[in-house]
Amino acid sequence: MTETNPLLEPGLPRFDAVRPEHALPAVERRLAEYQALLDAIERGERDATPETLADEVRADDALALAWSTVGHLHAVTNTPEWREAFTACLEKITAFYTARGQNRALYGCWNTVASSDDFNDRPEAFRRMVAEELIDFRQSGVDLDDDARERFTEISLRLSTLGNTFGNHVLDATEGYTEHFETTDALAGLPDSALHTLAARAEAADRDGWLADLSYPCYHAIVTYADDRKLRERFYTAHATRASSQGPQAGQHDNEPIVDEMLALRREQAALLGYPDPAAAKLERRMAPNAETVENFLRGLAKRARATAAEQLEELTAFAVEQGGPDRLEPWDIAYYSEKMREATLGLNQEKLKPYFELERTLTGLFGLAERLFGIRFERDDDVPTWHADVRYYRVRLGQDGDRAQPDAGLYLDLYARSGKQGGAWMDVCRQRSALSGTPRAPVAFLTCNFAAPRSGHPSLLRHDDVVTLFHEFGHCLHHLLTRVDWPPVAGISGVEWDAVELPSQLLEGWTWEPAFLNTFARHHETGEALPAAWVEALNDDRKFLGAIALTRQLEFALTDMALHRDTDEAPVEVMRRIHDEVAVTPLPEFNRYLMSFSHLFDGGYAAGYYSYLWAEQLARDAFELFRERGLLDVEVGRRLREEILAVGGSRPMAESWQAFRGRAAMLEPLLDAYGIAA
Repeated sequence: MTETNPLLEPGLPRFDAVRPEHALPAVERRLAEYQALLDAIERGERDATPETLADEVRADDALALAWSTVGHLHAVTNTPEWREAFTACLEKITAFYTARGQNRALYGCWNTVASSDDFNDRPEAFRRMVAEELIDFRQSGVDLDDDARERFTEISLRLSTLGNTFGNHVLDATEGYTEHFETTDALAGLPDSALHTLAARAEAADRDGWLADLSYPCYHAIVTYADDRKLRERFYTAHATRASSQGPQAGQHDNEPIVDEMLALRREQAALLGYPDPAAAKLERRMAPNAETVENFLRGLAKRARATAAEQLEELTAFAVEQGGPDRLEPWDIAYYSEKMREATLGLNQEKLKPYFELERTLTGLFGLAERLFGIRFERDDDVPTWHADVRYYRVRLGQDGDRAQPDAGLYLDLYARSGKQGGAWMDVCRQRSALSGTPRAPVAFLTCNFAAPRSGHPSLLRHDDVVTLFHEFGHCLHHLLTRVDWPPVAGISGVEWDAVELPSQLLEGWTWEPAFLNTFARHHETGEALPAAWVEALNDDRKFLGAIALTRQLEFALTDMALHRDTDEAPVEVMRRIHDEVAVTPLPEFNRYLMSFSHLFDGGYAAGYYSYLWAEQLARDAFELFRERGLLDVEVGRRLREEILAVGGSRPMAESWQAFRGRAAMLEPLLDAYGIAA
């Protein structure tokens, strides 16, 4: 198996050949090779030199090449076979890296290089990588005594298992609740595109009629458009209680005990390392200096936003009453009446916009933006094997990089929702840029979304929200693809502070609201008519429509996350409710258990880090102001963005990169303006 295993071959992954049974043998092979190097270091057969560190980075990179493919296939083809294979590999990888982080001989090797007389003469990327690795070692328990290290290891392995189980429970609960409709009577109000999505779900399940589960396309369509209030309530209830002890699937995929255990283990692990709480440990490697700074930032925003949000909720309630709705809006009413109020006041709704955002034209606009600002080109290559017929691959022509021509980077696009595919949208690393093996290797990225698929005679049409999502994830891809750093641990998005990594993604969103740019590609898919000017103006008003309510929701999530990871004895649901009552203006039913499907915190790496979206958004909004001042397609500003932020990745602190790009501290006013809040 290992001699013919496609996961061990160089180059792009052979997705047409990789099978679940390849995963564990490939991972075990790479782990054994990596362990052999560590054993040689422990025996004193390798000196503490930069070359030894480079060999370890090579071993880590070789493992990452196999593991990235396994992890990606687990997310986009979540069959029982891939789930089993992924879990088996995850257990071994977690155990290996936990032991690696506590390897004192290896730590001594890195520390010796950092203490050498010529260390400060070495390239900045190398020095940054070494500094970050030393923090990793300390946060992995390398300095603990034997008993504490053993307990630290137990906790790490348990947390890995719990996080994987949490994610599986969310997926199972999302697909586990369905309602079947033999006619469209109960679905009155849903637009045709949403009905087609539900019909496709039924067809995929070998059923007639229409079928809805809790996946985002189905859930969003029902709570936003269904005239049947009871139907909206059922789907809201099922969605808000996913993977919990409440609701229609109560106890079936219950994450509540998992959340309790994970939070307790995180607190114990932080205490072992000498931190007061998990938040303090996380923030040692962030732009934000400490938890107090983060909470002051968030509460300051909440203080500015809450009064406006309350006024917006009053306006929405008054509108609903005029429409014959209730005088007290429940959570399952808010999206429904928001959409109706949006159309009544702005003459606009997402369905009206969809014919103007045909997917292929939108991609053309997106790629054209990247070509104009950064001088790169995207060329589709259908000969590259993929994991599904809908997936496409693009060769990314990066042009000249310094004094040498770089090989083509690559981008996989998996854009359509389907059964067994993780919901949401994300970018992930397929291949890191590296020059450690002599021949330069260009970066390759995965971009995954869950848009409605085209059907016979009908193209894939995007809501404007979908367009924003696509540009957002593409911003992450650019951060990865445009790196000029040859050390994988600090190349592209790797090594970038968690509260700054969203800067490029949120920056790219800015163009999706600009009339001059939208006019380059937003055309009616049947008539070719440009997006009407009045609608473009309304779209910009829509950006701020009920914006303060939306902001308080994000602040609620971020403050809840921070509170859960500070020193607290409160039960998680009590924390959730306390923060809601302090910040939010919309109701939170007693049965709501959104924490139990909050994958960002328990299966996504954002523990004590959800604030990062707003922290980075402040940077992104201020950065986009520079394009507004100089020109949306200003090549010089694009060059500065590429050279000072995108190209350097994690090779220097983002505070330095930001200063080099903007020349001053970030201002808050553009962020407030984006949500329609007076500065």
